[in-house]
Formats: sequence, structure tokens, C-alpha cells
Amino acid sequence: MTMNRRETLKLIAGSSLSAFMPALARAQAVGGGTGYKAIVTLFLYGGNDSNNMIVPTDARHADYASIRGGSIALDQSALVPLQGTSYGLHPALSPLESIWNEGALNWVFNSGPLLEPLTRSLYESRPDLRPANLFSHDAQQNLWQTAGAASELPTGWLGRVGDRFVDAGLRAPSISLSGAQRAMIGDRNSPLLISGGNLQRSGYNPNDMGSAAIARRNAVDTMMAASQSATLSELTAAIMRGDIDAGLQLNTILNSDQSAVDAAFVDPNGAAVTGSLADQLKRVARLIEGRDQLSATRQTFMVSTGGFDNHRGQAATHSGLLTNVGRCVYGFYNTLKALGMENDVALFTMSDFNRVCKGNGSAGSDHAWGSHHFVVGGGLQPNQLLGTYPELALGGPSDARTDGRWIPTTSVEEYAGSLVRWLGVSDADMPYVFPNWSNWNGGGRGPVGLFA
Repeated sequence: MTMNRRETLKLIAGSSLSAFMPALARAQAVGGGTGYKAIVTLFLYGGNDSNNMIVPTDARHADYASIRGGSIALDQSALVPLQGTSYGLHPALSPLESIWNEGALNWVFNSGPLLEPLTRSLYESRPDLRPANLFSHDAQQNLWQTAGAASELPTGWLGRVGDRFVDAGLRAPSISLSGAQRAMIGDRNSPLLISGGNLQRSGYNPNDMGSAAIARRNAVDTMMAASQSATLSELTAAIMRGDIDAGLQLNTILNSDQSAVDAAFVDPNGAAVTGSLADQLKRVARLIEGRDQLSATRQTFMVSTGGFDNHRGQAATHSGLLTNVGRCVYGFYNTLKALGMENDVALFTMSDFNRVCKGNGSAGSDHAWGSHHFVVGGGLQPNQLLGTYPELALGGPSDARTDGRWIPTTSVEEYAGSLVRWLGVSDADMPYVFPNWSNWNGGGRGPVGLFA
């Protein structure tokens, strides 16, 4: 089969920086809106034990401790109280306390992939209503990222938001700082992947004035500037030229020594926060800082950290992981405040699934389902605990089995839908972004009330 110029261009459009950059200069809100907004997905890979992220501090704590067991249950006295509520945070998340007190942190209880509202009775009697491949890492990661439930979709809900930019004649400014992620793939939207280092040709340092380096640069530049005899060669050379120009522009933003980001990215004690997740979030912050240089008005980002599959010896490992998350999120929010962007950027968590509430025989916990998540920034309706916390009873109405695998009461659509609406997606476009939207919008249900 032969391809004409238009078909070839369609095939490779969006596959490079050169396709990404012009769109930044034209990006507008899907469905209308002014100013700048961005959402940042923080994916906690491995299945985060959110049962220990936020814990009841009232009489329910006794039920919590009894179910969890002494090896992983948190003492009530160790919890960091959430002012005005009957819940406390894991002590490793203490940096989030001040964000809550500022009214810039909300929680969404017991969320997960669902086909439609599901009770324990329906779970037992209607296996067809259960999401595909429950309790499987890969499957549940994909269901969270695609908003599928009956099956794993080939595109992600963030990518389908990007498709709406493309449909309007724009290229969606979707950026992953953690490699290829299903959430950001659309039918027409191609995300930019930034995995670290400078965005430049390997071995092509413009500051290297050695004869060999100059010869390499001149040879490649001559090749790209020359007329090409074939359409594919012509398009390839054009994309390479655009990539280099775009890379130089992004490098200016990502590596600027004039940035305010690094100085502001500190923990509550003023100590610099470092590590892989911190580096990802710092790059997100630099791109937000450089939004005017890119003429960007809407952006979606994705970062991630892993290690949460704690089947054994959970207590110490999980505490270390949450310490990193707490410090990084605090550092990121502190940076947004330094940039004056704390009400224009919302960071939110996702994960494969929660862990079984009942501890196992190896001082760990196993794969479960409904999980608790937090959202920071974005001009939130202050101090919201949204959704329904599960009833802490093994084999009870919240339990899919008899060990504390909570049946979600808030769907991915209700959680993510609130973020997408805030970003600017119109009601008419919500069924495209969330194919199962009709089951979650109506009859008193709809996106949770995260934002003011």
C-alpha cells in the first residue's frame, strides 16, 4: 500500500516535539474559559494502602485496629488530626496538615473502577457488573487510567481530553514526566514524554567546539537542510528540524538558572526535597513557570512513584514511601504558591487499588479495590471529605468478600470528572472523555464537589 503526502503526515503528526510546540501557542480551554489551568496526576504504582493514609479517630478506630492487626494498624495517638474532622493522617503525611489547614487539600473516599453503582448484594448476584480482572495490577492500573470498567480501553481519559483540543484544531499540551502512560494516550492526542536530561540530540552539544563535534553538527545540519527526493524523507527532515528547535525552547525553561522552582521546593522544615518524584514535580513546576513562554493556557501532566505492593513487612516500607510523597507534594504546593499558581493547578492521586484492610500473615496486606485519594490546590472548596468511608466490618455491606476489600462507592468518573470539568471540558464532551458517563451523571449523582 502506498501513502500520499497527507496520509504520511497524518501518520507521524503528533509524534514529536515539533508537533507539540505549535499547539502550546494556540491552546485554549476545551469548552471555553480564560486564564491558565493545569491538572497533575500522581500515580502511586503497586497499589497504595490508603486504609493507612487517612484513618478514623473516633470510635471506629477500634474496629480499624481490630481488622488491620497490630503489625500494620496505626496507633490513634500517632495520627495527625485533620482539623474539624474525625480523621487523622498517617504520621508520614504530616506535611499535608498545613495544606489542609489552608483549605487547599480535599479527600475522596472509597473510589475505584465501577460499571454502575454496586452493592454487596449486586456484587454477589451479578458478576457481570464487576470490573474486568479485579485485583490485578495491570488491569486495574489501566481501568483507572482509561475510565474503562467492562474492559481495558486503548486510550486514556486524559488523552481523550487532549483529543478535544485536537478536534478544535489544537494539539493538547499533555506531558508525562514518567514515561509512556495509558492515561495520556488519545485517538488524536499524542503526549510529550520527558524522562530526564536535556532535550537535545545525543552527542550534539552546541557548546562543544572540538573539530569532531563541529563536523558532526555540520553534517547533520546539511542533511536536514537539503532538498529531499522522497515525501517521507522530506517530512522526517522537517520533524527533526522542528524537534531540535522545540527542544532548545523547552531546555531553556527546564534548565534555566533563573527559575524560582528549586529554592521553593522544600519540605516544612525548609530542607530541599530530592529524588525521582521530586525531580518530576520540579520539571512540572518549571513548565508551569514557563507557561507564558509557551503561550499555554491548559495543560495536563503525569508523574509517578512506585513500590506500594507491600505484601510483607509493610509498616516501615509504607511509611518511607508516604514520607516521600508527603514531602514532595508539600514541596510542589509550596512552589505553586511561590509562583502565584496555587489556585490554578490541581494535583491529585491515583493508584492500582487499595490493600485488603485485614492484614495478612506476613505483616503486609494484599490486593483490594476501593481506595482513598487526595487533591491539592486548584482553588478547592475548602476541607471537603467527599464520598463515603466504608463500613469497617468484615463481610459487611462495604466488603466484597470477608477480609475488607471495599466495594467503591465513588466511581473513577465521579472523581476524575470533577477535575476535568474544572479544567474546562464541556458537559457535552463528558461522554466522550468518560464512555460510561451516563451511569454516573443523573439521578442525584455526578462529579464530586471538589472545587469552589
